[in-house]
Amino acid sequence: MFLMSGFSGLADGQTVLKPDSRKHLVIDPRVIHTAQNVKRVLGAPVKADENPLFQADKPWENSLNNLYPNVLWDEEEQIFKLWHKCVLADKEAIAKMASPSTVHEVGWYLLYATSKNGVNWERPELGLHPFDGDPKTNIVARDCPNVGVFKDLHDPDAKRRYKMVSDVGLGKPQVRFSPDGIHWGPALAVKGFGAQNGDTHNNAFWDEKLGRYLWFTKLYLGERTMARFESEDFLNWKNTGMVLRSSISEGRRSQTYCMTPFRYGSGWLAYVMMYHPGRDRSVDCELAWSPDSIQWERVTPGVPFIPRGEKGRYDSECLYAMAGPPILKEGQLQIYYGGDDFPHTGWKRHCLPCLARLPLDHFVGLQPADPEKPATIFTTKLRVTDQPLRITADAEGGSIRLAVIDDVGLGIDEANEIKADLIDGEVIWKGQGFSEHIGKDVHLQFELKNATLWSIQGVDLVITEMPPKLNPLKNPHLPTAPVSSRTVSFDQNGENWKGVDQITHHGAGGVKGGYVSVSRAGRSLPIAASGTGSEQTALAGNWHQVFGGREASISCQVRSKTSGGKVQIEIFAGDVTPWHFETKVPFGSEWREAEVRLRYDWSDEQAEAAGWKRSATGFTWAETIQNVGKVVIVPVAAGALDAFDLDEVTVTGLKNSP
Repeated sequence: MFLMSGFSGLADGQTVLKPDSRKHLVIDPRVIHTAQNVKRVLGAPVKADENPLFQADKPWENSLNNLYPNVLWDEEEQIFKLWHKCVLADKEAIAKMASPSTVHEVGWYLLYATSKNGVNWERPELGLHPFDGDPKTNIVARDCPNVGVFKDLHDPDAKRRYKMVSDVGLGKPQVRFSPDGIHWGPALAVKGFGAQNGDTHNNAFWDEKLGRYLWFTKLYLGERTMARFESEDFLNWKNTGMVLRSSISEGRRSQTYCMTPFRYGSGWLAYVMMYHPGRDRSVDCELAWSPDSIQWERVTPGVPFIPRGEKGRYDSECLYAMAGPPILKEGQLQIYYGGDDFPHTGWKRHCLPCLARLPLDHFVGLQPADPEKPATIFTTKLRVTDQPLRITADAEGGSIRLAVIDDVGLGIDEANEIKADLIDGEVIWKGQGFSEHIGKDVHLQFELKNATLWSIQGVDLVITEMPPKLNPLKNPHLPTAPVSSRTVSFDQNGENWKGVDQITHHGAGGVKGGYVSVSRAGRSLPIAASGTGSEQTALAGNWHQVFGGREASISCQVRSKTSGGKVQIEIFAGDVTPWHFETKVPFGSEWREAEVRLRYDWSDEQAEAAGWKRSATGFTWAETIQNVGKVVIVPVAAGALDAFDLDEVTVTGLKNSP
């Protein structure tokens, strides 16, 4: 049983949960300085017994494909609102549309539903878009794939109170405006998006703190990644880059399909839908966290936040979580999602609206890693405010001891031992607690015994920047393997190397025997790349372990019939994205050696200072060095060469340089 004392809306009704700069989830590394015997634990949303909340039983609900739910608790009207996707996949259904039209060869509707309690939903008969001659439908818009909808209280123009974002294909985003979320104006083109953006659950909203609109959508690079855009007027957008992608180990087998971010406390959270095309085409809902909406990390990669149901259940194959601000009802966060029992393939599948509930702040907690021993947590400097200190924690059957320490390490006070579950529960001090230290910086020290800490509230962050990510290979005490060298000589065959467009092996005539020729007829850049996957060459792997030492050199022998651009050497994280280095060696008619050195323990900034450049969607230097999938050799100047010869590609481990 939770003791709830800090939030007036916990006990009754529902409310849109506002951001709070003085509430800090313990996942935030800006809050935790050190921790011993601690592990993260993911919150456990509980699915509603009423799921699915309604069926696709209207004639026009041909396929609630992916659903893409956009949910709002409208505090002005005191009602829940839901806008969701509907696809008309069958030709017979398309023919029954008023003035049939298609995008991607299927019809598209945006459907609308309302609820007084968030569980029992009505689909109003609006009379706006007839189907098969019947005007009594809940269709509010059409020809608008992949819709996101939100209510914008910032815009002074009441005719633009509700805003819609959608797309009609990659690179074709569009927006619409409405005074009431029901009657929508025409689709308007927007500026600033690239040719590979869109084709997912588009999600946009006004962010009060940043003072601009944000739009999250897909960036397709042969795999699905997430991109972020900003705008001041909702029509002209600035691309702020890729913000989330699958890990190197996942590669293209699991991909970030869509994400729906929202502010929470002093940071950001997002539901991230992970699509598994290399497994079973299922979709999982994970959780991600960010300090600023730009730097994102998946909380527990590969572990769903809302697990799919057992095989055959209504949500056994795919989950798509809601877009919209957090809704709090009776102490529980209402998390709406679409769930289906059919893999992500084809158009014809129903994804039905569902609900899961989560106690306030119970997203990610800290608890003892070894349950037989206490966990200790020491916070960064936190500034005391005029608010009482509150925490959300599970301590029933265990205990939490808490002390406050000043900035020079002297104890200020201790709290009464906590032995109950708290939601925003006020900390009771043995002495004066914080009352004499407003405006001063302190540390909090927690001891958890069979308990979980979820959040801290009532203090300000002193350090608002994220701590730098250290290269794990930077540790001077890290053991290293003996130095070694590996060479791809091409003496016997092409050794699984690929050419774009063509690669040809020659048994003689190279620097020391055989070599390969790479050509790209009719296009600009011939490219030679080592094999990947099951055809990986000896150059793949964690270079710190494979080649030993603290450094390495990469060299190759090249020549071409005509002089051309300089030799560029690239190393890929897996087979996805590279770091590249332009050597000073130009192609010529005689064999020439191009070489570059590198250190394993560089930071990204140090690698760039040494001349390496990361692709716009690349992984960090440390991740790349530990997961090299392939090496690529390519001329720098476009159009300078249509072919070149390659031999003796060598990577050599080196001891530390002076």
